[in-house]
Amino acid sequence: MKIKLVIDTSVYITYAIYNKIYRLVNAIDTYNLEVFINEELIIECENNIRNSLKNKDIDTSALLNAIKEATIYRVTQQVFKNSPDPKDNFLFDLALQTESEVIVTQEKVLLNFIDSPVPIRNLKWFKENYPVPL
Repeated sequence: MKIKLVIDTSVYITYAIYNKIYRLVNAIDTYNLEVFINEELIIECENNIRNSLKNKDIDTSALLNAIKEATIYRVTQQVFKNSPDPKDNFLFDLALQTESEVIVTQEKVLLNFIDSPVPIRNLKWFKENYPVPL
């Protein structure tokens, strides 16, 4: 059975800053993970990755394309309203509407969300559960 995940922008940025997005893509491929993305997450990734990497010599278009190719696009309805950070409600919409088992993030406010309807884990958890060679 495939594991269904939502990966937050903070995780994509962590890989992108070090130009290691291929490691995330390798983990998704190696473990046959279903990683979902929606329009809001794409827009957030595009904005934040470009801003985070504007002074680095990294091809942001290639990074964004790698993310889009490794993930499964879903249209979602805006329903969830209880995120501790309201701008992240879309992550819960995506996770709930795709029946994802976990949201992976680096955002402390989300990691501390006790009433989350979906388990939330950090990047360390992801790397421990889905290791790939360096």
